[in-house]
Amino acid sequence: MAPTLPDQPTWALDVLGALDAGILLLDRHCRVLYWNGWMEQASTLPARELLGHDLFDALPNLRESRLHSAVRDTLATGAPGVLSHTLNPMLFPLRLPDGRRMVHNVLIRPLPSQPHSHGGDARCLIQVTDVTASVNRERVLREQRDARYRAIVDTAPDAIVTTDTRGMVQWMNGTATRQFDYRPDELIGHSVRVLLGDDAPDWIAMAEGSGPGSPCGLDIAARPVELSGRRRDGSAIDLELSMARWESEGRSFITGILRDITERRRAREELRASALAMRQLAEQTKATLDALPAFIAVLDRSGHIVSVNRAWAEAGPEPSFLGQGCIVGDDYLRHCGRGETVDPRADTVMDGLRTLLRDGGPPVSAEYVTNSQRWFRCLAAPMPAGPFGGTVLMHIDVTEIKSMEAALRKLVGQKSTLLREVNHRVKNSLQLVSSLLTLQTLSLPDERVRVHFQDARSRIEAIARVHNRLYQADQFQTIEFGTYLNELCEDLARASGGGDMCDIAVRSEVVDLPIDHAAPLGLIANELITNAVKHRGDAPAKVTVTFRRERDRLALTVADRGPGLPSNFDIRKSRSLGMRLISSLAGQIRASVDIDTTPKGTVFRIELPVPDAVPLLESSAAEEFGG
Repeated sequence: MAPTLPDQPTWALDVLGALDAGILLLDRHCRVLYWNGWMEQASTLPARELLGHDLFDALPNLRESRLHSAVRDTLATGAPGVLSHTLNPMLFPLRLPDGRRMVHNVLIRPLPSQPHSHGGDARCLIQVTDVTASVNRERVLREQRDARYRAIVDTAPDAIVTTDTRGMVQWMNGTATRQFDYRPDELIGHSVRVLLGDDAPDWIAMAEGSGPGSPCGLDIAARPVELSGRRRDGSAIDLELSMARWESEGRSFITGILRDITERRRAREELRASALAMRQLAEQTKATLDALPAFIAVLDRSGHIVSVNRAWAEAGPEPSFLGQGCIVGDDYLRHCGRGETVDPRADTVMDGLRTLLRDGGPPVSAEYVTNSQRWFRCLAAPMPAGPFGGTVLMHIDVTEIKSMEAALRKLVGQKSTLLREVNHRVKNSLQLVSSLLTLQTLSLPDERVRVHFQDARSRIEAIARVHNRLYQADQFQTIEFGTYLNELCEDLARASGGGDMCDIAVRSEVVDLPIDHAAPLGLIANELITNAVKHRGDAPAKVTVTFRRERDRLALTVADRGPGLPSNFDIRKSRSLGMRLISSLAGQIRASVDIDTTPKGTVFRIELPVPDAVPLLESSAAEEFGG
């Protein structure tokens, strides 16, 4: 006979049927006493087919399941039971209205026995709760949270690789796939050794020092390790590895952060090489300073010595140059204030050095002589960028140089005297030749022949006048051509009969010309003025001579008011000795000759480039240095 549900108010059954949960009642034999409408809908099993029947006969898949055991325990002991979907995947076969599997929890409660029973009428109430919506909501939230975490990790600038405790890759972020040139899932299940170089430490051994125990279940390796990695194409990559071990759902994992330090290592190597080069440069500079014969010291801003070269250190305590005997740490200015020199210029050196240390400024250079008659040149230059600031100081023994300079001045003086004597004798010899030509001219009866002799004498005197200027000047390589031109015109005017025969006006700038330009240009001026006077006609000759500098050119102009030249006159085809001489001399000094012929006279314009500057010899011997 099937068990029956005790008489209950009708409203009680209506309440159980209206609940948004499954309610079923089992007797001590697991027979169904009540199966509400919610259970009918979720299981598609009508109550009439289940009432009075063993639940686990109607649902044979649940026999010997965790649900079956929990029901037996509750009926036997009276202890309630709770079965959650997370730990018990095999519960009731329930479906949602849309056909999806229902995720549910089961609560089993014992019911008290009826008053008339003798303890053999044990029953239990089973409540089934639909948690599908909450589970889905949690899953969505978890997936969103995980997606945020994955996005953060996946976009991290460093490669992140997770392996199991065997070193098999379980996951790697996007940076790792780009850094090692693998597809996202290509290395899943492969050994992490694929990403490490042959000389890299063992992944598992490095992870042995880390494990669970720190907050969040992570224990970060205390110190990153530098190692080499390997890209897909086999090329090497420098890495810095930080590791952490963690656990999830009873499993252990290892996560490694692999930072690309190729640029950092390259910069570090360059810095190390630069430091080595700087150290070598410093050593080379010190060796160079030690090899110099000069006495060199570095002073800080207060004037104390911070460094000296070998020559200074080995100079000994006896005073010679300013500051000899000072050592590192001494106050150089105080030491040199003891009056160790006899030359007042030493005070100027110290004043300049004090100003340089106090205010900065240009380098100081001065010479002084010591009691032992040794000459020194002192050079002091500021060092604003040095570690101590201050000044580098150098004393150079120039005694031998002074002796050589005195000897050279003496030699130059002797050569100056010799050159002056040579020019004087050349001038006298040319004057003698000119006098002989004059005597010879007086003995010639033919007037035309005498004219040729006078022309030759004029040319010789023009050259003699150049040597006369050199003899009178303090320098022997150039002459001031303006003064020379004035003297030449005065002599030619006197030789031509003075103001009654000719009027020569000279306008000249002060221009120094080398002797190899002055002599040809003087001869050209002599020829042009002589021709102007000679071909003056019946009236007195009026000649205007100008000489000026026009930028990078020199211009000599000789203009007269004579009868002029033919319109088709060509100096290069002229048979006149004077014109041929002018053309030849102009070619020697790279000058051009322009002729402007008018009915009232002729203008000759000689243009030539400004000659290069000529280094001058010392004009006079200085006082000989005795020492």
